Amino acid sequence: MTATIPLTFVIPSYGRQKKLERAVASILAQGVLPEEIIVVDDASPEPLVLPEAVAATGRVRLIRQPVNGGAAQARNTGMEAARTDWVSFLDSDDWLLPDTLQPRWHFLQEGEDRTAEKGRTVYGCGWQDTLPDGTVLRERIPLPAHGPADFFRGCWFSPGSCIILNRQKVLRLAGGADGSLRRLEDYEWFVRIGLAGFVLKVQDMAGAGIERGSNTSLAAVSAAADAISLRIAGLTRDRQDKAVLRRRANAYLRYERAASAWREKRLAAFALLMAGSLAASPRLKLSPLPGWTLRHAPARQVRP
Repeated sequence: MTATIPLTFVIPSYGRQKKLERAVASILAQGVLPEEIIVVDDASPEPLVLPEAVAATGRVRLIRQPVNGGAAQARNTGMEAARTDWVSFLDSDDWLLPDTLQPRWHFLQEGEDRTAEKGRTVYGCGWQDTLPDGTVLRERIPLPAHGPADFFRGCWFSPGSCIILNRQKVLRLAGGADGSLRRLEDYEWFVRIGLAGFVLKVQDMAGAGIERGSNTSLAAVSAAADAISLRIAGLTRDRQDKAVLRRRANAYLRYERAASAWREKRLAAFALLMAGSLAASPRLKLSPLPGWTLRHAPARQVRP
């Protein structure tokens, strides 16, 4: 009989019925199983359904949002409905790699055994960058975060599919994700999580396959960046290191805008925004992110 661990997976989804089924199947195929998988249907035009075999496991619960609220609100709904302290997320177009959940849970247990600050560590892992046709491009192992200054540098550790966190501690000390944001919501959330004293510990393994998705418009990114900049001004108002933190946030948010401008072939806007990012945080590379250890793709495709 497969062992059960006290963990809940939250999968937000808008449409994507077939990809959702793939994501759920990748969890149910693990060597250990989470106590529950919560699928949050973010008011899909055609309601999502659980296949009969999946529903029969008794481990998967489907919650339908009455109105579309975005990924942040869907994750909040899942966290609030979870019965376990520990929660992981999986985007509906991603999947767990085979036999990775058990070592990830062991990594978490070892980490909690060694720290006096129980529940104040977010446990991450790497992933495989994958094209929609299943081609694996590379593996990325993100660098860890030791405090707020790291989290302010950007969102580089794929929180939508590659972390496990203690929802009780996070919700009490930092709050949930900002449901008003439709872009860069993970960055704003983990800025608050970092300010609340959490750290990110990373396991040296790829735990998920992440499918490259569609790009976001410059207008949408700019609107989110403006809102986040105002939020950060308030969050850092009384901190002695506010100048450093704000510069790092400015560098990252301008970088995200520049990336969107580049994808839209708006070269003048790209040059101006990238110059602003480099001025805010001088560096010898374009990206202000802490970065990753990059590895060659495995010889075979690993995809359910």
